[in-house]
Amino acid sequence: MDQEFRKKMFRGAKIEDTILELEKLSLLCESYMDKSESIERQRFYEGMAIAYTTVALKLKGEFDYIDRDVIGHLYEAAAHNKPQEPSSPVHTGSCSFCNRSKDEVGPLALGPGVSICGECLEFGKQVMGAPQP
Repeated sequence: MDQEFRKKMFRGAKIEDTILELEKLSLLCESYMDKSESIERQRFYEGMAIAYTTVALKLKGEFDYIDRDVIGHLYEAAAHNKPQEPSSPVHTGSCSFCNRSKDEVGPLALGPGVSICGECLEFGKQVMGAPQP
């Protein structure tokens, strides 16, 4: 990142300081999400953490824009995801992202309270490896 950019001011604060504060807020939201008993609060804190992280990445110059199709895919995945209590290690036998069953997609990679199929994992790899315009 251009060092001159980091020295610029944004409403009286250095961009670098603003980025650090956004990253702290994201971590704070993630910790609240993990501690929350309510699914609604978990979703709220998760959304806030994503928003803070996105703004921090934009300020760092990590991307120029967010493709609307990616946002649509993220929304669809979240809409089909059935959240589980944070303390529950139970897996439903379906992908947490596309909600298709293990029988439909084959083996699932398991995480704490979530699972992902190979197709969604591959999609995630493509999104993360996509060239920036």
